[in-house]
Amino acid sequence: MESLILQDDPYGMNWVINPQYLQQAGYEDDEDKLFGEWELKLDGKTLHSSRFNPVISQEGSGQANVEFNTSGIKLNMNYTLKEDQLLWTVRLGNASGEPVTLEGLHIWFSLAYIMFRDDNVLRNMHESCAVYPHLGGDFAKFAAVRRSNEGPHLGIYGLDGRTVAAGSYCRYSNRFLEQVSPSLDGLLYHRLSLVEDGTAMNGSAAADWIYGDDYKQLTLAPGEQKEWKYTFQPFNDMEDFYRQGEILGHPHWSYTPVLPAGGAFQASLHIPAGLAAKELRLYSAPGNSEDIMLEDLTTELQPISAGSNGTGYSISFRRYVPGEHKLELVLEDGRSDALIWNVLEPVSTLLGKRAEWMCANSYAGANAAERPHAFRPLSNQGESLGKLAFLLMNNMMTEPVPGQVAIAEKAAALDMRFHWFEDGDFSRPRALYGDFYRIYDFDYITHVFYLLSQMDDGLLELYSARTYLQWAAEVMCMRLDPDSHPGSREKDESRLNGVFILYIEELISALQRAGLSAWYSQLQKLWESFGRSMNIGVRHYSGAVTEHFYDNAGFGPTCQALCRLGNTAEAARYGQLILANIGFSNDYRLQNPDRWWEALSPMIHSLWGGLVASSALAAYEHLREPAYLEAAYRATMAVFNCYDWNVRSTPRRLAPGEAASTYSVAAPNLNMPELSRNRFGQSVFVGASDPLFAALFADVSGDDWDMGEELAAYLLGFGTTAYLYRDSNGRLKCVNGLITEEQDGLFITSYAAYPSRYIMLEDNLEFRAPEGTLQPSIRFVQGQFTV
Repeated sequence: MESLILQDDPYGMNWVINPQYLQQAGYEDDEDKLFGEWELKLDGKTLHSSRFNPVISQEGSGQANVEFNTSGIKLNMNYTLKEDQLLWTVRLGNASGEPVTLEGLHIWFSLAYIMFRDDNVLRNMHESCAVYPHLGGDFAKFAAVRRSNEGPHLGIYGLDGRTVAAGSYCRYSNRFLEQVSPSLDGLLYHRLSLVEDGTAMNGSAAADWIYGDDYKQLTLAPGEQKEWKYTFQPFNDMEDFYRQGEILGHPHWSYTPVLPAGGAFQASLHIPAGLAAKELRLYSAPGNSEDIMLEDLTTELQPISAGSNGTGYSISFRRYVPGEHKLELVLEDGRSDALIWNVLEPVSTLLGKRAEWMCANSYAGANAAERPHAFRPLSNQGESLGKLAFLLMNNMMTEPVPGQVAIAEKAAALDMRFHWFEDGDFSRPRALYGDFYRIYDFDYITHVFYLLSQMDDGLLELYSARTYLQWAAEVMCMRLDPDSHPGSREKDESRLNGVFILYIEELISALQRAGLSAWYSQLQKLWESFGRSMNIGVRHYSGAVTEHFYDNAGFGPTCQALCRLGNTAEAARYGQLILANIGFSNDYRLQNPDRWWEALSPMIHSLWGGLVASSALAAYEHLREPAYLEAAYRATMAVFNCYDWNVRSTPRRLAPGEAASTYSVAAPNLNMPELSRNRFGQSVFVGASDPLFAALFADVSGDDWDMGEELAAYLLGFGTTAYLYRDSNGRLKCVNGLITEEQDGLFITSYAAYPSRYIMLEDNLEFRAPEGTLQPSIRFVQGQFTV
């Protein structure tokens, strides 16, 4: 299938990858991955559709039939247009006289997941999509969301047969080292596994207790046929995606994707008319055990409504042991549906262990042969300095550990300052990338100096807080001033947004309070000029482009910056790109902000997953739309998968405090099968054939690459605050906390690492604990917060 267009789509987007674009981008060798191409593994042989000539027949204008006959196996695909639906049926039959055993049946499902190789931002927004799978059981579905978040989007719903896995293969071009910006493009070909015995995923299949039961061979007797059926149809938004699933017979869940130990799992369930619940099973993998636990929770299904359109239930229970959970609903007709969710350590425990582990294992100390006092793995990228930012901020939130502050200060003053600047001179950045330097590095450097400036002088050993404040101002003024940079790349990038949006207004205020008038005046003028240029670029969405053609590292911070500048109408335009970028799924690990280039597959990226989540939360506080709050929390909780040592579904297990910067969502990851549903860091690219990876990661060791800044961003939002809001039905809900009813009101328990703030924007209500104190819970009585 080379063209699939929704008739009412004002942009005429082709929802599948087409050969014309492949030829234009230089990927013409990939035409064997277009929609409907397939690979069949049977009796130890592998067959590819590209080696066979199908018989194609057409019945009128609305139906096409594609049939392959391969030495005893008949594979038929039928495409039928029916009003606003496309029905796609796959039939596999054994036409031989002997039984055949299939190890795999994989069909390319190549939707238009494309970063177009041009800086036409509107094309990337309107003609490309992210793909969010829902797998497990008999009700697979896929939400293909246009990157502009402007409907119609495309929903694909399984009607018959199980979809065992959804893999991907990436093609890309990388010009980062050529001093070209934008430098990276790419596209993903998705692939459905209708039969999969686990061999396509190498080691990950053995660890995958969640989906592993479906990894098995299929034997067809002579004359036997197996069928899978899907429908494609437009949808308007997430709510409409699930509503249409209900109409097609899919159970509809709303649930808590992640909760801390001691918190409550809460879900609502609607089962369409004609179906009935038989059992509710809970499988869990406690982090302190190697067993898989099974509990019968059928009695927890509490009916809440029944009508001609089906039956509703509520489910609520507490969980005290950290670990992943799989809730399986079994229907009377034998089919099942699944939710995959997680119980975290209390986040304060997770952060405390992380800080301890980094100081004990990542910090090199004074005697290191290369870059004394630096954190490992060594990196020229400023993102690696997030470890320092997290250490400092975590020590600001709780009782400080002087040794941790001292380590961060030494790393900043003795390594960071002299590695990124010639002789420590902030006006002379080092060209650490051959013949250029990255502007974005200075965002992280400034953040570290600013956080040091906020520490008590009694905790600092090398310089005063005032000195660090001036250094922060010097670096940020250089970063924002195009005239400070000799190269065209650097001049251009100085106008792009970045992580500095997390703290720049606080930095400016601190300079004013400290009486550093000259630096205050200079930075204030540069910030105002930056804001004016951002407003000019809003119409063309220039903030969505960074060193990559279309990047959530661009539109996330840009939305946040516009919010801070008070330009909420402009911010809302970028906010839609954030909403389209954050996944929704029945699996908590697939609710991440959408990126691909570290994993070469859809992935959780700790840094930009967390920072885009932070941008979504900032958008909520300024735009006051609950969709941003819900998306921000989903994304934040997915990112903690990179730090969670209780997770047992991945080959890469973590020790308490250890971390891995990336989780590869696709299964299988066809570029690097060992990464399928696995956590890793850039160390996997040591010796890679890609020249960029080879140059950047040749000497890398360790997996916690570019980690920490997202934890600092978490601490600025969900790290302290629980949010109350009313949903579309007027029900009061809490994000990052739990509501329980009392006789005279409501009791709110915060899930924040350091709970000190409760907020209900709709009623302009806010509670802040006195500085230096925590408030783990609060009452909400007669519309007011009460201690």
